[in-house]
Amino acid sequence: PVTAAAWKMLWSRVSTCVTRSLNVGTNLITVSIVNGDIDKLQDAIMCAPRNERVSWVCRVEVYGSILSPIYWAIRDGKNDLAQFLISDALCLKADRDNYYYGRKELHDTHPEMVGILCRDCPQLLETLMDGLLWHSQTVEDGRLRANYYFKDIFSDPQQVHDAWKTPLAIMCQEGQPDMFGHPVIEKCLDFKWQRFGKAYFVATQLYFAFLLCIFAAGFLDNPSDCTLSKVVLQAATGIIAAITVLIMFFLVYKQVSQGHVMLYSVGRFEVPVPRLMTNYWQFFRLVSCILIVANTAMGPCFDFVEQSFDENTIRAKRIATSVTALLLFMQLFQALILSERLSALVYAVGVLFDDVWRNLFLICIFMLSFGAALTALGMPSYDNIGSSVWNLAKMTLMMETPGVDEMKPFGIVLIVAYIVVAVIGMLSILIAQLSLAYQVISKDKSGYAKMNRAYVCIEVESSLSMAYRKSIFEELAFDNPLDFDNGDQGPPGGVQVMEPASIRAHPKYCPDRIQRSTGSSLATDPWPAMAGADDKEG
Repeated sequence: PVTAAAWKMLWSRVSTCVTRSLNVGTNLITVSIVNGDIDKLQDAIMCAPRNERVSWVCRVEVYGSILSPIYWAIRDGKNDLAQFLISDALCLKADRDNYYYGRKELHDTHPEMVGILCRDCPQLLETLMDGLLWHSQTVEDGRLRANYYFKDIFSDPQQVHDAWKTPLAIMCQEGQPDMFGHPVIEKCLDFKWQRFGKAYFVATQLYFAFLLCIFAAGFLDNPSDCTLSKVVLQAATGIIAAITVLIMFFLVYKQVSQGHVMLYSVGRFEVPVPRLMTNYWQFFRLVSCILIVANTAMGPCFDFVEQSFDENTIRAKRIATSVTALLLFMQLFQALILSERLSALVYAVGVLFDDVWRNLFLICIFMLSFGAALTALGMPSYDNIGSSVWNLAKMTLMMETPGVDEMKPFGIVLIVAYIVVAVIGMLSILIAQLSLAYQVISKDKSGYAKMNRAYVCIEVESSLSMAYRKSIFEELAFDNPLDFDNGDQGPPGGVQVMEPASIRAHPKYCPDRIQRSTGSSLATDPWPAMAGADDKEG
């Protein structure tokens, strides 16, 4: 207690000294952040010249060191201050001569903002995305202008070479599914998906669907029938699978050499795993292709193989064929990404199976417990632990089980107790859990479907050449000004889409959020009090 009190007093005095030194130091913004006073912070920002206002929001000098007020507020847990600073930097303002918009300066001074918000303050990511969206209030032929300023979310490949370090990739790895429901993220993802993601994904699915078809025709339909067509099918399947394995090994080598790996902790060690192998669909494909090559080599239609292997090897081949067929057909689930609803359903089923596995684990413990008790009684069909557990498993699955006529009374009591606890009790609890869990995850399944699609886009983008990525980025012409109206050019950094007028019912619709000033247009003047008051309300 004495030591704790001493440390508490020491840190109290240190924090007091730091606070005093900051209060007597630099400027009002620093003092406002230290004290957590949002009103004083707003008053301090209102004093800034309009051409320096974003700079005041994005950086502050403290005894020769340049700090970010936004990061400072987030680290101190003062989220209301951080929200005000982000909103102010992304506020669209206009006078008679110019538009003022801090998107570019905010990104240039905070290139890692998306990652920091995902990890430390995810609720502010919505504020950031709201500032990248503008809607017109004028409807033209049933449509209205919408500007999506997602240049920095889409990411310039010349600035970010690794596709897995782009803001969208960071959101896939560290964000939450509901983040992908924002219109800016949806539009950015839609552009990536339509430009390259969908075409490469469909091509990949068709390639493996073709491999699946010739595998089924060559190995599942009477594989021992060594006709010419069967031999050709098996040889073609093996060759295609071998080429696929070589390509995937090349991609793995390329990712390892470029450092595109993820570290997984195994005890005290960190094991680097290529990003391609972190995707379980790609891992299943690699394993299934290796098994196809093995199946081809052990096929009965090749004489040199027939003479080299015995019955045990043939039995192993059949098991390998069975596993290969299972993996190949299971990969059809990935094709459901093309449909948002089906992809969301697969996500929901996957989450629900987590509850199923946990309940099955408990049921297995009950099987072992009651199986051991029944074995100890030495009754027919329950003479060893293995047969006892198997009979209880058949009872759980409602399969044919041994009768109870010859069982001892205590054995019957154990059987009834097991049925009440495991079959009736645990399965009823499982049904209730699944019902409640589905109500919860149904809110996130659409966001997960978009998140899964974004992951596919990033995976495809990481395999594209730098020249092709540059051409896609330049095709979107992010440096061209976006019109707010005919002849009224605004700041660049995004794309303009003519949305249907029904978008006005969207909760994120905000008609013409530009704050316009009709007074002085000098860049060195602060914004008038009217604009400052609007800021406070926002």
